[in-house]
Amino acid sequence: MKKHIYDYKFNSVFIKTFIMLILSSIIPVLVANTIIYKQSTTTIQRQICNTNMNMLGKTSETVDLILKQVDQTIQQLAKDRDIVNSIINPNINFTTRNSKIISNLKNISFTNDYIFSIYIYSAYNNTILSSSGDAYKLSDFTDKEWLEAYNNFFSETYQLETRKITDALGNQINCITLISNLPYASSSKLGAIVINIREDNLYRTIAGLNTKDEGEIYVINHDGYVLSHKDKSKLYTNLSHYPYTKKILKNDKGFFIEKVKGKQMLFTYVTSSYNGWKYIHTIPLEALQSDSTIVSKIIVIITLVYILLGLIISFLISKGIYHPIEKLMDLVLTSSKYMFNCENSGIKDEYEFLGYAYNDVIDKNKNMETIIQNAKPIIKEKLFTNLIMGKIDNPQEICEKLDFLNINFSLTNFIVVVMQIDGYSEFRNKFNEKDRNLYKIKLTNMVEKIISNRQKGICVEIESDKVAAIINFTDNTTLMQAKEELLVIAANIKDEVEKHFPFTITLGVGRMYKDIINIKLSYNEAVNALKYKLYQGKNEIIDIDDIEPQSKELYYYDSEKEKLLINNLKVGQQREVEILIDELFQEILDNRNVSYTYVQQVFIRIISSIVELIINLGMTVDEVFGSGYNLYEQLSGKETIEDIKIWLSEICHITVNTINKVNLTKSQKNAEKILEYVNENLSRDISINDIADWIGFSTAYVSKIFKENIGKNYIDYLNGSRIEKAKQLLKNTQLPVKEVGFRVGFNNIQTFMRTFKKYEGITPGQYRDKT
Repeated sequence: MKKHIYDYKFNSVFIKTFIMLILSSIIPVLVANTIIYKQSTTTIQRQICNTNMNMLGKTSETVDLILKQVDQTIQQLAKDRDIVNSIINPNINFTTRNSKIISNLKNISFTNDYIFSIYIYSAYNNTILSSSGDAYKLSDFTDKEWLEAYNNFFSETYQLETRKITDALGNQINCITLISNLPYASSSKLGAIVINIREDNLYRTIAGLNTKDEGEIYVINHDGYVLSHKDKSKLYTNLSHYPYTKKILKNDKGFFIEKVKGKQMLFTYVTSSYNGWKYIHTIPLEALQSDSTIVSKIIVIITLVYILLGLIISFLISKGIYHPIEKLMDLVLTSSKYMFNCENSGIKDEYEFLGYAYNDVIDKNKNMETIIQNAKPIIKEKLFTNLIMGKIDNPQEICEKLDFLNINFSLTNFIVVVMQIDGYSEFRNKFNEKDRNLYKIKLTNMVEKIISNRQKGICVEIESDKVAAIINFTDNTTLMQAKEELLVIAANIKDEVEKHFPFTITLGVGRMYKDIINIKLSYNEAVNALKYKLYQGKNEIIDIDDIEPQSKELYYYDSEKEKLLINNLKVGQQREVEILIDELFQEILDNRNVSYTYVQQVFIRIISSIVELIINLGMTVDEVFGSGYNLYEQLSGKETIEDIKIWLSEICHITVNTINKVNLTKSQKNAEKILEYVNENLSRDISINDIADWIGFSTAYVSKIFKENIGKNYIDYLNGSRIEKAKQLLKNTQLPVKEVGFRVGFNNIQTFMRTFKKYEGITPGQYRDKT
């Protein structure tokens, strides 16, 4: 007969638990007490250093966030249509627009505790719109210290560190100034956005995060100048000659003890990755030593108390631990399912019995395995994305995750290939979000399949227009063999994409690295290789080893060609403009070492010059290219040199046509003025020089107007007009022929007679008799 589970007497684990707790609690504490007591001072110092480092890190992050928010404010202002138009189209709705801009600047300055003032500077008319509520001429504006920095920098946003600014009441305010070009990220000097940040408010934020009353915190720049300090008299002071400052300037973060004015001081510091500022915290070592003594005494007391109470605590813990086991046993035993022969089952105590019950629960929850399997693709994508981005550098962690994902990668011989969808803007406009994602999933799966036919590999999406493939070659694969194999794989991928996808791809290939940790280096090289799509064109395979050796050569941009291009645009010479564009692009193609960034800057400069030309001719960008047309945004979307050339040729063609129309209209109006002047002064002896002086043009231009708008030279027109007026006088008056000649501007009768006969074929007298 089977014995019921209730009738089986288990060997209780209570005594075992009680003994184990006594041994595991009292003995380690006694051993640890000696070590802790000896190391207490060092430990507390390290803890305070870590605390200070964390505090400084949070302080740096907070200040960086404030500066980034101000930089975002600059970018938002730079995109404001009214502000952009005030720079590149300064003559449209000047008063109304300026009032709107000033109101916007005042609102931003009023709602942001850190912003003291904002300026919008227009180089075109030398005016400044200020958040103080007014517009100023540059010559009348009190704060011009930032202007020199604006004229000399070419980065997106320049930081002018702590300086004094005088407010409207004559008070001096310490401010940190951020300056940005307009248009944003342009190297042209059409205008600027200037934001002044209050140093005192910034320091309140810094000091508010410092919880150590006995310590001191301040900020210096990479040259050792104090940027923010509780004691404002120390601002602008250069501390670089002090030994402790030299240590701080050499490293990004750390801590050390230095003797300053007879006192041992603990210095902790961090460096902002955003702007390179050094955040420094100092505290007297005496304060730390007093804390260390107190903590050591407390540790000794606690240890003694713990030993005395060890037995009681162990007993109570044992009861507490065993109580849930009793409850769980009762719960399990109430189930009729667990009626079996304990002797035959081999169960000896409570733990073994509960283990049996646990295994039964596991069997019922196999679906957990399914959940884990479904999560693996997400884990895989995150792992390889972090690898190529350099966010994971622990080989053991990588191996554990590869094992978990059942990916049989070795840890050596890796190459990254980055594939970019050509013409992604067109692809994005043509397909909705769902279809785009389906195509990219299909692309990654296809790439993995092609790689797996020859090697081990993984493919993941890294950006909206890019996917990256990580290819793992066997340990004995040489570099040459890997490159040959990779060329076959890349060619297969490119061909399959052409056949089965509504787009083509360009492949950037990095170098092979032995260590899996260095995948990020191969990835960066592959991304850099893709930049040379500018020259190679779309739907190509670009290997970094085929590109980088050329990059050591130098290319000097011919600014004279830019001047000739602008001059020919100005006079409307379409053919000459086309020739200069061909020469400019041919030079760049002949020097393929020029980086994508440099080429972008070259063409941003050319576009800025075209914008300046349009403004100087009294027109606006909207008038020439249409409302809302952004030249810089259009340029940034071009992927190849050929794309840029076609687009720039179109821009120049539109500009030439517009300028020619404007010049034609001006020429016709000038011709009308000249003819009116000549007709009113026929009786005077007027030369072409007299006309040129009167209208303010050169004699060559006046001659050109006659030929293009009247169809004859000046002398022919003047003599013809005089003869017509003479014919009227001969016909309608009885004035002598000589007097008629004088009245129409001839100095002597012989010239009059000769000219009249030349134009009419008869003498003046014969003409009078005939009429």
